Amino acid sequence: MNSLTFAGIGEVLYDVFEDGTECLGGAPLNFAVHVHQLANQLGFGHGTIVSCVGSDRRGHKLLDSLHQRGISTCYIGKDESHPTGLVSVFMRNGEPGYQIETGAAWDCLQDNPLLQELAGQCDGICFGSLAQRSPLSRNCIRAFLQNAPQAIRLYDVNLRQNTLTGECGYSPEIVAYSCRTATIIKANRSELFSVLELLGIACPGDRTINGIRRSMGMLLAHFPVKAIIVTLGAEGTIALSRNGEFDLSTPVTTIGTPHPVGAGDACSAGILLGIALGWDIHTTMELANRMGADVAAHPSATPPLSDETLSFAQAQLHAFSR
Repeated sequence: MNSLTFAGIGEVLYDVFEDGTECLGGAPLNFAVHVHQLANQLGFGHGTIVSCVGSDRRGHKLLDSLHQRGISTCYIGKDESHPTGLVSVFMRNGEPGYQIETGAAWDCLQDNPLLQELAGQCDGICFGSLAQRSPLSRNCIRAFLQNAPQAIRLYDVNLRQNTLTGECGYSPEIVAYSCRTATIIKANRSELFSVLELLGIACPGDRTINGIRRSMGMLLAHFPVKAIIVTLGAEGTIALSRNGEFDLSTPVTTIGTPHPVGAGDACSAGILLGIALGWDIHTTMELANRMGADVAAHPSATPPLSDETLSFAQAQLHAFSR
């Protein structure tokens, strides 16, 4: 088997909680960690991250953390003028709130020959909406995607809005461009309907499984993607491909209180891994659900994958290589 290359491009940051605890975060970073640990441990590839950090304590700490996981940091730039990204996480009326700091180093991503080379080598790329909020990073991300026509390009919608100040980390133009450029669109139930509304696409008011499936079909009719995947939390995951292949999978049950932060990024990693390996949609979604459940069982967004998940992936590698 040829060695596969996967890249997460966009924001890397620290989540800062009210008690002062800081945790590594950012969807592209979480994705890259999850895809790397499975691909690397099973010997068929690696994951990497394209982003930017500040020349500050948090930036150095972030790079050290990735080095300890065996993940290359050569595609992470260092910016002397902007700090490493921060997100304040807090509770308001029993619900989590977020404030994503502007002017972060990851807003300053710049294209260069090293990134152009990486793009041409990628088998899978995960990107989102938030890191396209600044023109500089937006141009870099779009150049990277254009330089990777061979790659499976997963657009993880991840619509983000600041709780305190109300700024949106997305726009109709960003969402429309990303949907046009993607091979796969992944969203949660709420985001699916938000995307349709944002883009002026009529959708059914029915939000049952059947209504969600019809709405997914409407997105497929508007954009050239090969598949759309909608996560439903405890209700499972829906996948619908352009050729009409449909899969509704039930999530793996987690023990104890679930911790959803990072679970969706692990799910994205499983999706790209399975599709890049040529697995069918049902097996791919089973891997994605298993990886998401592993993360949901831990407070950290980037815990080690379970032995059960690694064994499942190993078994499928053998089955599909016959």
